[in-house]
Amino acid sequence: MLEGSSDDLFNLLDYLPVAAMVLQFPEDRHTGMGEQKIIYVNQKYQQLIGYPLELTADTEAWMEVVYPDQQQREKWQMRCHTFGGLLRKEEATLKAQIRIRCSDGVMRDFQVMGEARSATPGLYLVTFHEITQLTAEIEQLKQQSDIDQLTGVFNQHHLLRRLDKEIRRASISEAGFTLMMFDLDFFKGVNDHYGHNCGDQVLITTVGIIRAALSGVDCLARWNGADFIVLMHEDNPGIARQVIQKAWQGVRAHTFRWGDATFAMTTAVGLTAYRRGDTPESILERTDLALKRGKRVGGDFISVDNAD
Repeated sequence: MLEGSSDDLFNLLDYLPVAAMVLQFPEDRHTGMGEQKIIYVNQKYQQLIGYPLELTADTEAWMEVVYPDQQQREKWQMRCHTFGGLLRKEEATLKAQIRIRCSDGVMRDFQVMGEARSATPGLYLVTFHEITQLTAEIEQLKQQSDIDQLTGVFNQHHLLRRLDKEIRRASISEAGFTLMMFDLDFFKGVNDHYGHNCGDQVLITTVGIIRAALSGVDCLARWNGADFIVLMHEDNPGIARQVIQKAWQGVRAHTFRWGDATFAMTTAVGLTAYRRGDTPESILERTDLALKRGKRVGGDFISVDNAD
């Protein structure tokens, strides 16, 4: 709550360890952002965010400097307009998370808090708690939870979520998808003969070959061991087979190297298309059965599930 004279308030704010600004709203509650004056920023604000008052005399001018990109500015203007409107209602302390460009050109994340109850009519305090490092750590944890640490592709956890999402999408639209499972033939022999470090390198190289054949919207995930799954936005199994055949042939044609040794690898692929009524379990089971048919003939084979 803002209490006492403005000078006392401003002096107090300079001792705050967080960036702060004071807004002055006119009596007319329906004024635009250009009428919401910024009358004070504390020392921490000047150090961290850095824009002088003469450059950001009101919230509209502030938006123009912190969001030079028009599309970004329009997106955040609506949020700031709503934030300001709620402040005027004097109902509660408000919170929002925003990312802004500071005067040094660095994009920083902030938890913004606005004090909605004021003992000084027309004045409102907004503080900026920097959370850039925290949001970066959270994003890193999210990525780690979805990414296979060895190969850099998605992991089984992400694939299952993605598969569930695609099934729900396909169930309400005319567009289906294709699911494929890759398995490196005789991969255990590589680990046994050359060691697990060599096996890891084979997996990483194979991922690169498969990725090169896919589009940006396709999902490649490591299922387990030497098994990989591709979720392709293509509901025609014939076309999907043509695409994945490039990866299959790429593995066959590649010369794998480990020290002075060279060797070849092949893959078996099981392929099936989405059917209405599918669950993640049912389509994964069909894909696995198609893969097993390819393994039974010795691998190095693309098996398409054509069952009705």
